[in-house]
Formats: sequence, C-alpha cells, structure tokens
Amino acid sequence: MTTTRAAVSITDEMPAAWVRALADAIEARGWTVLDAYESAVVVELDADAAEAVHAAHGDRLVIGWAGSGEDGDPGEVHWGLSSDGAHVPHLDMLGGVTPDEISERAHRLLRTGRPEPRELRHAMPYAEISEACRCPTAHPCGGIVPDPDCPEHGDRRAPTMEWHWESACI
Repeated sequence: MTTTRAAVSITDEMPAAWVRALADAIEARGWTVLDAYESAVVVELDADAAEAVHAAHGDRLVIGWAGSGEDGDPGEVHWGLSSDGAHVPHLDMLGGVTPDEISERAHRLLRTGRPEPRELRHAMPYAEISEACRCPTAHPCGGIVPDPDCPEHGDRRAPTMEWHWESACI
C-alpha cells in the first residue's frame, strides 16, 4: 500500500532583513543558500549533509516558519526536504527564534541528522586511528566513543585522549 501526502507550502512571511540575516548566518557556517525569500530559505545539500538527513539525490533543505512575523518572531521554525525548493511533503521541527539560533540548529541537522544538541561524551585520540580500531567514529569531529574491547582504545590500553562534548565539536 502506498501512502501519499499532499505537498505543504510554507507561506508565512518574515521581514526581508530577518531572512537575509538568517541566510547570512547559514552561509557563515559554510553552507550554500540557493534561495532566500519571505517564506523560506533553501539550502544546498552536499553529499555528507544529504546522507545525514536521508535526502534523495537532488533534494534541498528548506527552512520555513509558521508565525505572524511580528516583532521578528518566526513562530515555529520547520525544516523539510524538497526536490524543487518550494513544496515540502513532510515538515519536522527545527526550532530556534533568532537567525543565529536557527542557523546553529540547521548546521547541527546537516552535520548530525538532528537539530537538537546531544550531550554525548567522546574523545579525540592523540594517535592516529588504525584499521584495528572497533570504536564508533560517527561524530563530525572524527571523535570516538571508546569500545571497551577495542585493541587500541579499550579498557586495558587506557589511551591518552582529549575528551569533549558533541555540542562543542560541530
């Protein structure tokens, strides 16, 4: 059985200066803004970002808002994937109010696949990681969560590492 959803158009408008500030904040984090208009910002996905958000080939990230736009308040900020940059079949909450908060959450989404921060302790080993390592390395910084049985970083080896929180590495 196939389920089809009607496309959702994001239509609430924000002031042009606010939209420009959001687009600039997103670009300052290294992303390419393809379009920025009163109702949404469209961001190009590189291969890593597309993989993080499970996008199809050619999809773009669309950030839109559903609010009054009064006093620069975007209301609820959403994100979705779109092949044309205008119609988004499924929306998810992005969060944030200011352009800087929204761009930070978008950056985290494109790096980790989720907009909210997660406090997961992980480490950067001082020595290069070899093929023998069995530790997960799915962090944007290349950090690992040491596997107790890893021949390089396990409990018996006690390697020297620099620890940090995930929210500090993106």
